[in-house]
Amino acid sequence: MTRGEWAFLDVEIFQGGYWGETGWAAGDERDAAARAAYEALLRVSLKLPTGDRFDEFADTVRNRAKLHYNYTFSDGEEVNFFIGAFYDGVYLLGMALNETLTEGGDIRDGRNITRRMWGRDFHGITGHVRIDAVGDRDADYAILDLDPVTGKFEVVAFYHGLNMSYKPVAGKAIHWPGGRRSPPPDKPRCGFLGNDPLCQGGKELINMCKKFYQLFIIHIGLFFLITKQYYMQMKIDAELNNTAWRVRPEEVLVEVATGIGTTPVLHSINEVLKLSLGWNIRNTNSVGTQSITLSSFTVGLYKGNRVAVKKIHRKKLDLNKKLLWEIKQARNVSHENTARFIGACVDCPLVFILTEYCPKGSLKDVLANEELQLDWNFRTSLVHDIVQGMCYLHSGLGAHGKLRSSNCLIDGRFVLKISDYGLNTLCTPTDLIKDDSYYYKLLWTAPELVAGSVYPGIVASLKGDVYSFGIILEEIVLRAGPFHHYTSSMSNKEIVSRVCAHECPPFRPVVGVTEPAANGGGGAATELLELAARCWVESPDERPTFDVINTNYIKGYCDNLMDDLLSRMEQYANNLESLVEEKTEQLSLEKKRSEELLYQVLPRPVAQQLMAGEVVQPESFECVTVYFSDIVGFTELCAASTPIQVVDLLNDLYSTFDRIIGFYDVYKVETIGDAYMVVSGLPERNGDQHAREICLMALAIVEAVRTFVVRHRPTHRLEVRIGIHSGPVCAGVVGVKMPHYCLFGDTVNTASRMESTGQPLRIHLSESTRSLLDQWGTFVVERRGDVELKGRGRMLTHWLVHCSEPEARLVHEPQPPPQYPILFPAIQPPIIHTPYLVVEPPTIAA
Repeated sequence: MTRGEWAFLDVEIFQGGYWGETGWAAGDERDAAARAAYEALLRVSLKLPTGDRFDEFADTVRNRAKLHYNYTFSDGEEVNFFIGAFYDGVYLLGMALNETLTEGGDIRDGRNITRRMWGRDFHGITGHVRIDAVGDRDADYAILDLDPVTGKFEVVAFYHGLNMSYKPVAGKAIHWPGGRRSPPPDKPRCGFLGNDPLCQGGKELINMCKKFYQLFIIHIGLFFLITKQYYMQMKIDAELNNTAWRVRPEEVLVEVATGIGTTPVLHSINEVLKLSLGWNIRNTNSVGTQSITLSSFTVGLYKGNRVAVKKIHRKKLDLNKKLLWEIKQARNVSHENTARFIGACVDCPLVFILTEYCPKGSLKDVLANEELQLDWNFRTSLVHDIVQGMCYLHSGLGAHGKLRSSNCLIDGRFVLKISDYGLNTLCTPTDLIKDDSYYYKLLWTAPELVAGSVYPGIVASLKGDVYSFGIILEEIVLRAGPFHHYTSSMSNKEIVSRVCAHECPPFRPVVGVTEPAANGGGGAATELLELAARCWVESPDERPTFDVINTNYIKGYCDNLMDDLLSRMEQYANNLESLVEEKTEQLSLEKKRSEELLYQVLPRPVAQQLMAGEVVQPESFECVTVYFSDIVGFTELCAASTPIQVVDLLNDLYSTFDRIIGFYDVYKVETIGDAYMVVSGLPERNGDQHAREICLMALAIVEAVRTFVVRHRPTHRLEVRIGIHSGPVCAGVVGVKMPHYCLFGDTVNTASRMESTGQPLRIHLSESTRSLLDQWGTFVVERRGDVELKGRGRMLTHWLVHCSEPEARLVHEPQPPPQYPILFPAIQPPIIHTPYLVVEPPTIAA
């Protein structure tokens, strides 16, 4: 009954340790069942009284228990809730008796006294006591539920008796049994006693439904099985009928040479004389007429990609199901060591196949190229690629049948790829000519397949491919053609005849150990030739499979190859590591310089957000202090100076200002002409310190200007006006090219007006800034009075005279100037004795 259909409630009367531990606790082998039962239980108890009145009552009970009954409450022992209830009950009886006596009633009339208790409402020790019209108390109850995590009962809701309302506790919920999200139904499905007629009479119906369900499942399973088979067949038919592989002749451009030493030109295959099986085309030019013959494998362009074009001599071709199936299988082949089938043209007599183009040519071409130095690591890697490709083909496509060195292509990464697999129906020529090239192809064919082979590759077997692999091993080791020792004295037909004659011992290539030594092979060559001898044994059953070759023979070669490659890579990595460290250090230095330069243009937090690719959102600041200053008589000074002299003047002056502000928590916003704008309190907030930092900076700037010397006019006394105002602003990055961190708001305009209405070499303060300075009590401020500000009306303003901080606070060790990138190398930093007031100006030479 704990699976979710039932929920149980018990009454605890009141909460507390009086009854001992009543929650679930582990202790025996039935803990799991007990825990499930407790999770189905809800506990109802009277709501415990709270407040100072009950606590004082409990203390009085403890004192009287000790005084009158010599009973001492132990530590942690609670005063029983019933004691308070008894007290309220006696208090209620006392009120009824007082009214009875006051009205002259009989105190022995129990019915009359009881009726006087009904309908009562008073505040007792246990809380708000309410007796209804029939004598029942409207009590408040707490509902407790077992917490599945702690295993303890916790209050999850309250029931208030006066208004009969249910109120859950915030953040708590009832854990209903059986994992339900809602309470179980009021009535069980089969009734409280399990004798519901529907359940009793429905057992046979349930059994019938079970049998029907089983039959339904069986029929559904058969239906889905048949549907799946039908779907698979439809899918196969759709793939067979998919003509995406078909290529139109006009889509392919063939690269052919018009003569020896000439540059290859592109011709559409459609231009080739379709009736010529030799695919001869005539190119007419000013010199004369030349004949162009395409080879068996020709390079072409198809849809902008280079492909290998293989011609097929067919007079007629039937697109039967067998051919379509072979094409489907060829299209599904996908492996690193197999050449991808791209498409085919089956418009007789123009029949050709397009495959993946491998720029290094075939294995036969690579072995014949004496200019290539093939070490044994490279040769064994080629052998490894052949084995991997054949393992893949044998596991899916089946036997190859035409495995030869000319069908092993090498791509631009020197990875060997096997081509010309499958498509026997398409690749078999209509007219079979048993010339020398026919018998040359049979040199790779196993003897048991030669007798039944109309054309090399028509009859194929897995062990026949192993034989062909053995012949290729001979070519790789000796860097020569098949049956190298016999080709000079015997024709290809004679060699094939002796191979099929079943001589004893069988006629095979010579694999003497002297040949590898002459070619510098060593042990690797000997092992490869021994593997070749195992592959071309007479009995097919004694030849190893490609899986066995891959596991037992090739893996060791690959391990040696990987060791060699790893040693080379380690040497290269060691050389590369020092180079990378050097370049990384240079990159880090350049990055640091770029970051420092960016930090001069934008605030550091803003610049870091931009470098991280984040969008800098505009931000409002409740209160900052803005500083404006400009040069008095700058227009007249510019008129009497050259542009270069003006630039030098501003550079000297503002470089001095820039060094001064580096000692304060301020941010330079911008300079426009002779205007200099600084702010404190953003982008990083500093409480009310912004007013103090700006004012200390302004005093230092004034002192620096008093002794500043104009290079081209040493006798001219430079003067500046300074205006300061505090208030809210909005700041953000504006622009993508040369972004600016700009301030907006009425505070900026007011600060500018404070500057324009100021006086030379004086610091003009607004009332808001002065009020912020009062909390330090170290700044001497002189009241100026009301000043008319454009756009703001009359405002009370002040002059900042000086800072009266004690000498011990102002004087400390000189701080080094901030480190900037060397933008102005000729300017020397000023000597700063105190960071606020005394600044020694730069020399005239600077």
